[in-house]
Amino acid sequence: MTRRIRHWRVYRVLRAGVTIFFAIVRYLTLKVRRWIPGLRPSQASWDRAHRKTGRAIYRLATTQGGAFVKFGQVVGARKDVMPPALIEPLAGLHDQVPPRPLSELRAHVEHELGRPLDQVFASIDDRALAAASLAQVHRARLVTGEDVVVKIQYPEARRLFPVDLGSMRRSVRVVRWLARLDLRPFADELAQMIALELDFTREAASTERVRANFAGVPGVRVPRVHAELSTGRLLVLEFVEGRALTAPDALRADGVDLRRLADQVATLYATMIFDHGFFHGDPHPGNLLVADGGATLALLDFGLAKELPPGFADGVATMLVKGLGGDVAGAVAAARTIGFDPAGDHAEFTEMLKMLMGDMSSGKNALEVLRGASMKDIPGHFTLIGRVMILLNGLSHSLVPGERVIAQAIARRLAPRIFAAKSKISA
Repeated sequence: MTRRIRHWRVYRVLRAGVTIFFAIVRYLTLKVRRWIPGLRPSQASWDRAHRKTGRAIYRLATTQGGAFVKFGQVVGARKDVMPPALIEPLAGLHDQVPPRPLSELRAHVEHELGRPLDQVFASIDDRALAAASLAQVHRARLVTGEDVVVKIQYPEARRLFPVDLGSMRRSVRVVRWLARLDLRPFADELAQMIALELDFTREAASTERVRANFAGVPGVRVPRVHAELSTGRLLVLEFVEGRALTAPDALRADGVDLRRLADQVATLYATMIFDHGFFHGDPHPGNLLVADGGATLALLDFGLAKELPPGFADGVATMLVKGLGGDVAGAVAAARTIGFDPAGDHAEFTEMLKMLMGDMSSGKNALEVLRGASMKDIPGHFTLIGRVMILLNGLSHSLVPGERVIAQAIARRLAPRIFAAKSKISA
């Protein structure tokens, strides 16, 4: 009965409203205190407020599920710009969301398979390996003997996400009114992400495409999809043993070189974006596994994947390398070839390039920079690249704090492309 109440529209709207109301009151109180002698908040006061907000988001996500989990995951992955006290309570959302008993989902899974479970699986673990915003994953063994994971989309996911997104949009309007912070682009991006992730058929095709792109490449592993058992709301994939990047201390204790690991991540994403033109768009730590004692990097969850039009990746590469090299005019020219329209003195455009490569010295929020007033439009194809770069910066900070290891490795990987292009022109 409790779960049924949580799926009621009115209850979910009210529950989200209460969370955002108390967060706004908490921060407005601290802001007011800054102007009252003797009551000015200390850093410890701000940390307590951040921690309470993080815990409130975690409770909302773990009790209500749905889009709130995705929101918490996105915030929790931003170690480069978010206060540590805020994101610490959210760490568990990457791989420790409370799952449901398999018994509650059994009829749903059998409906998708079109037959009883025991006709497909020799065994399936009752306890989930992981649970997230719209699905949970169970380890199983097929009757043919292969070890697999079963990704089960929650039956109500497609019905509830529009409700949760509506609550989020209302909250965004309140924040904009009280705090003068416009988070509407963030809400729009989240809505687009969720629409993609609800389509398991698309995810299966994306997984197989990236798997084919890396066929025969040592050190990279993508699980095989059992297409004959997968549907729009159920995925059956090859099981991959490994440790997620959510636990860098544990990886270090296992003898994994975290700096080398960060370089592996950078190489993987640079290859997908700039060589293949088709890439995994959700590099949060729970989607990357270290396997084979650190020799292999496994990539999971292709709900967000993007294909770039011909020439787009080259334009992005040129824009980034020229901008980092100080050639602002060259960077702007490259940006225009892919749909940007930088105007004015290009100051915010330059800030955007630095931010994408991990430099947050300006102190501005990433969203503010990406949506800077000096840029009339951001190309739709670039939005997910920007998000990936920002998440990779957060991951880099988690693996090697204080250094932009992943961004620097990507820059090194891109530089030869630009030099090669220049050589062709001069020849």
